[in-house]
Amino acid sequence: MLFMSGEPSAGQGSKKESRTGHQSGPGKVFANRSPILDLTKRVWAYALDFVEIVKTKNGSQPRTPSDASVAAFLDTSAPRSITSGHMAFVKTNVQALAGLSGRANWKGRIVLDFDLSGPEGEDVVGLLRCLGREKAPFCLSNVALTEATRPLFFSDSFVKVDVAGQKEADLEAIMSGFRNLPVRAVATSVDTREEFDLCSRLGFELFHGEFFRKPSVLTRSSISPNHALLLDLSARTAQDEDIETIENIFKKNPDLTFGLLNLIRSAFFHVSKDVTSIRQAITLLGYKNLQKWAALMLFTISHSDPSSDPLFENVLVRARTMELAAGKSRRKGLGDAAYMTGIFSLVPALFGVPIEEMVAKANFGEEIREALLAGTGRLGAMLNIVEELERAAYEKCSMRTEEAGVGLEHFLSAQAAAFVDCSALTAPRNGDEAGEAPPVRRPEQRTLPSSEARGREQPQKTSWFKRIHAFFHHP
Repeated sequence: MLFMSGEPSAGQGSKKESRTGHQSGPGKVFANRSPILDLTKRVWAYALDFVEIVKTKNGSQPRTPSDASVAAFLDTSAPRSITSGHMAFVKTNVQALAGLSGRANWKGRIVLDFDLSGPEGEDVVGLLRCLGREKAPFCLSNVALTEATRPLFFSDSFVKVDVAGQKEADLEAIMSGFRNLPVRAVATSVDTREEFDLCSRLGFELFHGEFFRKPSVLTRSSISPNHALLLDLSARTAQDEDIETIENIFKKNPDLTFGLLNLIRSAFFHVSKDVTSIRQAITLLGYKNLQKWAALMLFTISHSDPSSDPLFENVLVRARTMELAAGKSRRKGLGDAAYMTGIFSLVPALFGVPIEEMVAKANFGEEIREALLAGTGRLGAMLNIVEELERAAYEKCSMRTEEAGVGLEHFLSAQAAAFVDCSALTAPRNGDEAGEAPPVRRPEQRTLPSSEARGREQPQKTSWFKRIHAFFHHP
């Protein structure tokens, strides 16, 4: 998340009521993001929501920020840092519309998301007039297609359909009404791979939910040899085994050696002389950096460019958030343990294997094992908080901050920094702040994603190995 100091809305006093009933002044506004994926399961856009943290007599509390605070946040934030160059779906209403669409930094980068389940949906004529005047991309949520609402779909737009608990026949009926309209259907609450496959068959083009970070029902019987090597490397570096043992792991896999040499030649390490051996590269890199690199390689070994892979992005942000939050505790070694806990908490989704098998192969210490298997201990509390942050469940986050030893605001600040780091690695080149906003291209239509499909054409990027230094650098 990215944040700024909040400001009161026009006409309001400098104090606001908090959820506890105590008076509080303006706090810090944070932006949260969750990926919207295309048919190839690549990041196409992000859904943004906002939270404000205010100081009360009972400590820091989360609340919904005012429209003015959100607009002020957008004025002082960089789109690339939040969305990595992708479009942003932002919930709004007619009253707040001008405050959002008029932000100079975000012009052409925002899809205005209107929820028509409330009073907004009753004034179709007013909304239609407003949308026609703004000429901005828009999305309609919780809308039934009737003769009264049909005129709202007058241009290339989006419609969100909540698929939770919906039967296939009901979803088919909904989609049949939209097929002849200039509309792109976004399936929301897609929380399993099976729901994704169903929605793909029915003609949905975009997907929002947690399905990408959940293991498939059809789990694999074993971990691949390449992944097993990386797990072995991570475990042995964590145990500070002798360098000859580590060197032998690299000698078993030329691809792993190539990645190591590419990494050590990156600009961050400032190596002025040629690296002539695996042992020299290991010495220059150090065990801690090597362990982090091996863990991240688990998520990239099967991809030539993982930059739009939502699971890769999720693991980067989660691990970095936990590492930075742990830094507030001043306990030596906790940051490294938190980082590895964040990485390996998502490995079951990558492998499609039970977490017990993965933990057994990685041979972690007791504290990380307890966090991953039972969610207990300080690391378990931190992992639970970050998982709830990803769901924007801010009230639940507050329940374990005392156990974690880190306040909610510190977690939010850590996630803000993690988003910036992640964007530095994964943002497409055509998303420069000074350049034009990316066009709202239509996702490629396919019945089901194929193995060779990679979504929109991407410009050539710098090698991931040469950009990963941002995650090894600790200010």
